[in-house]
Amino acid sequence: MTSTDPKAIFAACLMSSSGAIVYLISPVLIGSAIEHLSFSSDQAGLLIASYFTGYTLITLTAILWFHRCNLRTTAWLSSLIFGASLIIGAGSTSPTIAMFSLLIGGAGAGLLYGISITIISQSSDPGRYFGFALAAQLVLGSPLLFAGPAYISPQWGYSGVLLATATFVALMSLATNWVPKSVANHRPDTVSVSLPDNKPLIFTAILAITIWFIGYSGIYAFIERIGSAGGLTGYEIGLILSLTITTGLAGALGAAWMGNRYGNVKPHLIGSVGTLITVLLLLDQPGLIRYTVAIVFLTLSMNFWLAYMLSGVAAADISGRYAVLATAALGIGATLGPAIAGGLIEGFNYSPMLAAGLAAILLGTGLIIFALTRPHLEPIS
Repeated sequence: MTSTDPKAIFAACLMSSSGAIVYLISPVLIGSAIEHLSFSSDQAGLLIASYFTGYTLITLTAILWFHRCNLRTTAWLSSLIFGASLIIGAGSTSPTIAMFSLLIGGAGAGLLYGISITIISQSSDPGRYFGFALAAQLVLGSPLLFAGPAYISPQWGYSGVLLATATFVALMSLATNWVPKSVANHRPDTVSVSLPDNKPLIFTAILAITIWFIGYSGIYAFIERIGSAGGLTGYEIGLILSLTITTGLAGALGAAWMGNRYGNVKPHLIGSVGTLITVLLLLDQPGLIRYTVAIVFLTLSMNFWLAYMLSGVAAADISGRYAVLATAALGIGATLGPAIAGGLIEGFNYSPMLAAGLAAILLGTGLIIFALTRPHLEPIS
């Protein structure tokens, strides 16, 4: 595969959209499970945690075999497993089956996202293409994000949301035909450069993503419930979540445009400010206007910031061997975040959960800045 093969990059963007769709609509899934399966907040949080347990476990082991397998075949099988598990989960109201089906589905999604990250991290411009991949996730997932709480869940319940998601995965799986069978071991812009072992920096960056995403996932998973506690209807929440796809897209494309022109640290400071504003606006059961502004800042800062988090790992990991662990880091964060957040919610008081989420995000920020400011780290491109 050439580093700028447009078909491979396009396939990576679509596969990342498939691998990220459950996370994107997790507020819809959680709300639907609470409304139609009578799950508690704790149970709903564990439902998403089950999905990301499978997502994480498969990507943690992938470092041992990932570079020896046929990526195209793996992508196709992962899409099949992911879609089939969602269909199985839609056919039952049992909490056990619901969690098990998402556990298996998470494994398929994790591999799809891992393949996407591996392809992009070995491209000539990882920061730019991570921005494009995040933009694709938002654009392609927005119809389901809107239709979920506005139409699908009210009429067809939790099962309808899962079936719609399975349809989305099937459509995205068409891109597997353009997945390369393997990727190069080194990015072409760095193969001639002799660099010291960056393993401590790689794992510091991966730990930073994990903690950072624990905070973000906890907040995002219950964003639909926060709006509901503020008196917003399902239609209003769905409309807000879908309309602010524009700000999320702006954040992702902003990262693609900005690259490293302002250095490694400033983008993380920008993201910190946006997240702080988000949390302050979400306190005390926000009404329509405050909730809308909060979601704008959330989607803008999160999608801008995530591109730089992933690029931080790519900057340290020249060989691309550890890039798949960034997927595991996101999976761990998305597993623990909703579960921890669900336990911190006190009735309709979301303030303890929001405070804990912000603390985790800022801790992760400190770690990634520490890693990025060490010597011998390749600048983010």
